[in-house]
Amino acid sequence: MDQDLGWWVRIALDGWRERSGSRYRRIAEALADAMERRLVGARTRLPAERPLADALGVSRGTLVRAYDELADAGLVERRQGAGTYVRPRPAWTQAPVENAASALLRRRLAHDGPAGHDDVIDLSLSVPAGVDHLPHVEGGLLPHDLGSYGHGLHPAGLPELRAALADHLTRLGLPTTAEQLIVTSGARHALSLVAAALVAPGRTVIAGCPAYPGFSAVVAARGGRLVGVPVDPLGVDAHAVERAAAQAREPLVYVDSAGHDPTGALLSAARRDSLLGTARRHGALIVEDLSQAGLDLDPDGRPAAPLAADDSVIAVGSLSKMFWAGLRVGWVRAPAPLRDHLLRLRSASDLAPGVPTQIIAGRLLRAADAGWREGLRATLRDRRDLLLELLARHLPAWRVGDPQAGLSAWAVLPVTESETFTHLAARYGVIVASGATACVDGGHHDGVRLSFAESPRTLESAVDRLVAAWEEHTRRLAASR
Repeated sequence: MDQDLGWWVRIALDGWRERSGSRYRRIAEALADAMERRLVGARTRLPAERPLADALGVSRGTLVRAYDELADAGLVERRQGAGTYVRPRPAWTQAPVENAASALLRRRLAHDGPAGHDDVIDLSLSVPAGVDHLPHVEGGLLPHDLGSYGHGLHPAGLPELRAALADHLTRLGLPTTAEQLIVTSGARHALSLVAAALVAPGRTVIAGCPAYPGFSAVVAARGGRLVGVPVDPLGVDAHAVERAAAQAREPLVYVDSAGHDPTGALLSAARRDSLLGTARRHGALIVEDLSQAGLDLDPDGRPAAPLAADDSVIAVGSLSKMFWAGLRVGWVRAPAPLRDHLLRLRSASDLAPGVPTQIIAGRLLRAADAGWREGLRATLRDRRDLLLELLARHLPAWRVGDPQAGLSAWAVLPVTESETFTHLAARYGVIVASGATACVDGGHHDGVRLSFAESPRTLESAVDRLVAAWEEHTRRLAASR
C-alpha cells in the first residue's frame, strides 16, 4: 500500500536538508537510507516527481535527478507509465555498508561502458601501467630451484627481500636494517596492522585531507575518530595538526610525506621538524607513508629527510608505485617493541605475500639502480606535464594542482560533488576516482584523482573522453536548474 505524501516528507525524508551536497544528492541519500533501514520496503512505489518536489520545495528536475541517482545505483527501477519502484535485494545480500573507495572498486570490476568503449581507460589507479618499465634482472625474476628456500615461512618476510628493502630505504635517506622491517601484502595491509595495534575505539587519528584512498576505511574499521587537516604544496598543514593534537589524548598522526597521495605534495623540512615537535609535546604517534618515496619529479628539488629518521616514527610503504600493483608487496618499519607486536598480528592475519612474489620483489629492488630510477622519474615527469597541458587546454574550468611527486594529479571541479560526474565518465569509457574516495572531512567531494602513469596516447584518449563526459554533465546540470 502506498504511503501518503505527508508520510514521505515527515518520515522517509526527515532531515534531508541537513545533509551535505547538492539538493538532489541529499534527497537521494535520504531515500537510500530509508530503504536501508527497511522504512521503505521492496516494491514500494515512490511518489510521483512533481507532487513530491512541490512538497519539498524543489524543482521537478531536482527530483528527477535524485530518482536517476537511485536508479543508477540499482536501488530503484523506473517503469514507463507506472512509476518508480524500490527494487528487492537478493536474500543473501548484507546491508550495503560501502564507502566511496569500495564503490569505486566495484565500478571498476563491473563497468559496462557504451558501445565503442570496451577499452575502458582506468585513471583511478595511481600505479604504473603495465610492466614494460621494470628493470632487467640478470638470471631472471625467479630462481630455478625454489626448494632452496626451504618451507618458505619466514615470519617477517624473506630475509633477502628485507635486506633489499633496507638498502632501498637507506638510499632514500632512511637508514634501515633488515631486522627493522616486516613484509606485508601492500600499504593498506601495513596500515591495517598498525591500526590494529594502535587504534582503539574513539582514539583520534589526524590525517591530511584529501588522503590516500582507503585510509578512512582502515581507521573506521577500528572505531577511530578521524580528523582531517588541510594539505597544501608544502604538505600537511603542521599548525593544523598542532591544534588538533592539542585537543586529543595521545593522537595518531598519519603523514603521507614523500609525495602526498593524491596531491603530489612533498613535505617541507620545516614542517617535518614542526610535526616531530608536535608529537613530543602531545604524546602523539606519527605514522609516515613512504609508498611514493623516490618518485619525486622535480629534478632540481630535494625532498626532506623522512620523518621516520626519528626512531619514534612508524613508517609504512609499498612497492606498487615503483614497480607494479599486482606485485602486492608492502612493508612496516617500527620501533622494536611495537615491531614484535606487529609481527604477531601479521602472523595471525595470514596475508603475507607468497615466496615467489617476495623473491621477485627483492630481485627487482636489486636491479633498480640509480639510472633506472632516474629514467622512471623522467618518464613520469613527461607524462605529468602532458596531462596538465591537456587538462589546461581542454578543461580550463578545472583547477589542477602541479604534483611534485608520485603518479597522480588532483583536480578540483566547479561542482559541489564529483561523484555523479565520475559515474558519467565511466559510461564514456574512462574511470577516475571521485573526491569522496580520498576525503576525510567532507570538504573535498568536488575533486578527482587522475593517474598520469599511462602512456601518452592513452592519456590523450582519456582526456578526450573526459571532455565529452564533462560536456554532457554540464548540460544535465543546466537542465536540472
